[in-house]
Amino acid sequence: MPVEDRSIPIDLLRDVADALLKRPGARTCDPATRRPIQGLSTEYCATVYVTGGRESLSWRVSEPVRGSHARCSAPLQVEDDDHPASQVWVVGFIHNHPCGSPPSSVDLLAWPTDAFDPMTAMAVVRLVPGNPAPALFKGVAIEMASALVAERGDGTRVYLRYFPTGEVEQWSGRRRRWILLGTCAPTLSRLDATPRCTQGPLQLLRE
Repeated sequence: MPVEDRSIPIDLLRDVADALLKRPGARTCDPATRRPIQGLSTEYCATVYVTGGRESLSWRVSEPVRGSHARCSAPLQVEDDDHPASQVWVVGFIHNHPCGSPPSSVDLLAWPTDAFDPMTAMAVVRLVPGNPAPALFKGVAIEMASALVAERGDGTRVYLRYFPTGEVEQWSGRRRRWILLGTCAPTLSRLDATPRCTQGPLQLLRE
């Protein structure tokens, strides 16, 4: 694993997108409202984790599970065929949005840790998964994050990742790096509402 992959790497997201977006309903979206269609649109999700030791860590994902048109809950714990539980660290979750929308308030609340309470406040600093020892690769901490994949009507794909501290990033294929779109927090008074972001609603890159 390259040292620079401190969080969910783009190559992993591309592979997961290939698997998730081919499933029934994963790209089904009402063209008029740009909203998922109940009973037809489907979210799928998987748990992201790293395995191994401090000199050799690998990124892995669990078998995807099927959710509804608006929500999906990935397992909080995973079992790896090659490593004992002491060498498995859950980093976050990956799921698709059928209509390509940014992370929802519910998404920003879902984390595989009780280290902080997102219903009260977002994390102050980037979190590192522990088991109980932290996930380290050659002395570099792996950062907890989740991700979202989608495919637009023109066939282009959207790759987003977000952190417990609220930053939402989008992968730019043209610039070949992650671009910060904004810092967001869930709207706790109404979880189906758009998250509150520092610079207004997130505007996805078009490229």
